[in-house]
Amino acid sequence: MKNELQILLENFVPRGEQEISDLKIFRESAKDSRNLTRDSIAHFTASAFVLNEKHDKILGIFHKIYQSWGWMGGHADGDVDLLRVAQKEVHEESGLAELKILSEQPISIENGPVAGHFHRTHGYVSAHIHLNVTFLFEADEKALLHKNEEETAGVAWIPIDEFVEKSSEPEMKIIYEKIISRIKEKY
Repeated sequence: MKNELQILLENFVPRGEQEISDLKIFRESAKDSRNLTRDSIAHFTASAFVLNEKHDKILGIFHKIYQSWGWMGGHADGDVDLLRVAQKEVHEESGLAELKILSEQPISIENGPVAGHFHRTHGYVSAHIHLNVTFLFEADEKALLHKNEEETAGVAWIPIDEFVEKSSEPEMKIIYEKIISRIKEKY
């Protein structure tokens, strides 16, 4: 029997060579529940792009580990419902309690390398790969935000046309540009 993640990935329609290539890896990896945990060198994560009601701003956080502004997200940690994981991460990292789901289908997938680093609770984390699935949400720009002091050094609504330049990670800029172009096409 297929799990929820396998079904989600079966229904995902890739756009571009990167997603066509990555989707093959994602679909194969979704068959093994070990890839939903951090114990696997390549494991699933979920990220969120949160737009304001006018869709002219994105809610971003300043990641302490990466020293860069970017999206919110985190590890599946055994949960096959990556949409729920993305929602949970938004709440944990920004304090937002109410989110409108703009699509239950991912807006993007990306296979991304993560360099070895020190984590506040896990100690040294060896280099690994995130099999990331990104979802799109909307929230009230006036809603109360709360910075997660352990993980982030800031949370803010960033104009959509400035979001990419706020990132100091070249590999993430490519992903953010891809997602923002899709937002502008459809939303």
